[in-house]
Amino acid sequence: MNKTFFSILLLFSFFGSAEIVDTGHARISLIKDHSDFVPGTSINIGLKVSMDKGWHTYWRNPGDSGGPIEIEWDLPKGFSVSDIKWPLPEKIEYPPLMTYGYEDFVIYPMVLSIPDDYSNDYFEMAADILICADVCIPESGKISSNLLDIESDSLIYEWLESIPSKSLPITTSLNDNNLEIRFTFEKEIKEIYFFPDENNSIDYSSKQNFYKKDDDYFLSIKLFNDEFQNISGVLDIDGTGYNVSNGTFENFNEEGLSLITALIFALIGGLILNLMPCVFPVISLKVLSFVSMGGSSPRKIRNHALVFTVGVISSFMLIALIIVLFKQAGNFVGWGFQLQSPLIVGLLSLVMVFISLVLVTDNSFGESLTKLGNIGGSENGYYSSFLTGVLAVVVASPCTAPFMGAALGYALIKPSGETVPIFLSLSLGFSLPYLLLAANPKLIDFLPKPGDWMVTLKEFFAFPMLATALWLLWVFSLQVNQILVIFLLIGWLLLALNFWIFQKDYKTINKVIFLGISIFSMIYFLPETEDIETEQNLIIGSATEWYEGIEDDLRNKNQPYFINFTAAWCITCQSNEITAFSKDGFKSLLEEKNIEYIKADWTNRNDAITRSLKKYGRSGVPFYVYWEPGFENPKILPAILTDQIIKNNL
Repeated sequence: MNKTFFSILLLFSFFGSAEIVDTGHARISLIKDHSDFVPGTSINIGLKVSMDKGWHTYWRNPGDSGGPIEIEWDLPKGFSVSDIKWPLPEKIEYPPLMTYGYEDFVIYPMVLSIPDDYSNDYFEMAADILICADVCIPESGKISSNLLDIESDSLIYEWLESIPSKSLPITTSLNDNNLEIRFTFEKEIKEIYFFPDENNSIDYSSKQNFYKKDDDYFLSIKLFNDEFQNISGVLDIDGTGYNVSNGTFENFNEEGLSLITALIFALIGGLILNLMPCVFPVISLKVLSFVSMGGSSPRKIRNHALVFTVGVISSFMLIALIIVLFKQAGNFVGWGFQLQSPLIVGLLSLVMVFISLVLVTDNSFGESLTKLGNIGGSENGYYSSFLTGVLAVVVASPCTAPFMGAALGYALIKPSGETVPIFLSLSLGFSLPYLLLAANPKLIDFLPKPGDWMVTLKEFFAFPMLATALWLLWVFSLQVNQILVIFLLIGWLLLALNFWIFQKDYKTINKVIFLGISIFSMIYFLPETEDIETEQNLIIGSATEWYEGIEDDLRNKNQPYFINFTAAWCITCQSNEITAFSKDGFKSLLEEKNIEYIKADWTNRNDAITRSLKKYGRSGVPFYVYWEPGFENPKILPAILTDQIIKNNL
């Protein structure tokens, strides 16, 4: 549409009138969040319901009586509208009944998608709503309007903020026909109430008993019967809503796993992490740097080992701090969460390309580039050792070593006071070989003597780094659209070109100018953020795609299932794909036992998968679950699989 014509339409819209319909005991009208909408985007719209004093209407689950609003749309071609995004309800008591809804006033928010070829066509909305006081009266109203005539009302933002958007991991159990919800929370709780999604699931009129034991909170709710299968709904904690969902089975964290056990598991897992494929190339470079120190003073060797350890521990503590802050804000993330960000993945690929260029060339950064280069330019290269420790932790995040899963799962579902020590133990395990070297620098004598072989090996390590960059590019391509993939490849090209120019004997000012032009060009031509993420199912393959609640559905059908929680950025996951899942024996086993094979793709952030992992006491991938009829609880398989391990467990 001609932009001038569209601007004229917007101007005339200020003189339009929004239709208000009186249904009897309520006035309903459509509102939108702002007037300067753009074709091809989405806006928030809402149905505003103003009721007579003392009257109320209902939430999606009305409780003991009542019914939710029903809205039907007749939209022009190209328009679409979301379901109602339900604001946090309030308790409306009519003893002995308990109902859930909104008194006097409510706005039901929705999202309206506007087509690129927008035209100012009229559309219709019909609403059937139950309005109650001492009596209940079903009322209805129909609104006919166009998008320009709908009134802009900033009040919609208050109701958008009241929509529960954060998820809270919980564990549940049944005890004498009572459902017990257990969870951790970073703040002291004064008032709490559970609003269930399912009707006729709990005894609404009974009091919900709330108490704290040790570091956990408990909410006990009376059920109608003991056949309650699953739980989902909203926890109202001091006026803020949190989405919760879980099965009735207990937490799958290892029975009896204490803080001490979790600390030991973290220490062992951190030590093993040094040998994982995502970490080994970086660690190997650091080992080469220690080889090059053969004959150096014990003090120098000790200092480098300690500085590397400080880099490792600082990085792990930073990750722990970020996770704690997320938890306190009501958001929950898992191990490797940073690689769910395309920005982090893209930047990390650039770092890997840069390192490969450094390693494969003779350059002015210094000859000791087996140590990843004296990036800091300090005389002793301590800055380089610190940065190598940081980089080792960054590239370690796609991997989950044995023992790590249980320890990290424990850390992320427990209070922050236990999260930080477990991450500290993990960092100490990861740093243990270098701490031993710092304690006894003479251990370096057991390493091969320095020689020309080190130069060749240093150059060879450029190719594992480049392979890592290619793998990150593949992950990036699964997270974003094709335009951004090309954009990242151009970034690789400019990085290589700048690297080449900085090796030449040009004036420093010219080098800096060219670098500035490159950075400015990348920022200026950065694609728009809209539609950056793209739906990708490449990782799913021929498997059934996971959805929240699939386990309950399959168990109700007595259907055996195997769930592969995976991500494209998880190297251990991809290794298991090759060594176990791609084998003909695995496929034959699935067919023979009629097992439903499911993949839960965590490549991009997915709160539903995060909740499901936490239900099992886990915080990252890979994670494998198997269930068949007769099992009280699903069986959890090891993080590293072979064809034989799968056969033994299935």
